[in-house]
Amino acid sequence: MAKKDDGPQNGGEIIKPDFERAIKVITNDLNPLLEKSAKVRGDQAAGWKVIEDDCHCNKKAAKDFHKLLRMDPELRDDYFRTLRGLLDVSGLGITRDLVDEAEGADNEPIIPTKEPTRPELATVQ
Repeated sequence: MAKKDDGPQNGGEIIKPDFERAIKVITNDLNPLLEKSAKVRGDQAAGWKVIEDDCHCNKKAAKDFHKLLRMDPELRDDYFRTLRGLLDVSGLGITRDLVDEAEGADNEPIIPTKEPTRPELATVQ
């Protein structure tokens, strides 16, 4: 079996770099994408700042919730079951504080349960 030519170290062709094309790709293709993604990241950061500062919510918890919203329902249910099991076995949970007592908060489950939704059939036209 013949050995594959893997470059100049084995006597193969030395390909001259196409710097002009590389610069065109960087300026025409990559830079606009980076600028768009920077704007999107800035917009996202502004949204997270509103959630944290104006809504007074824990930003990390809100980001985790955002991930859960986009997750497949079956994966989300599995995630919740695993999280609940880990919390039960480890003894971690929410510590009742004076605010809970003042608001009369009952011992609600950390992860609420819900009835499964009935799948809807798509109409084909």
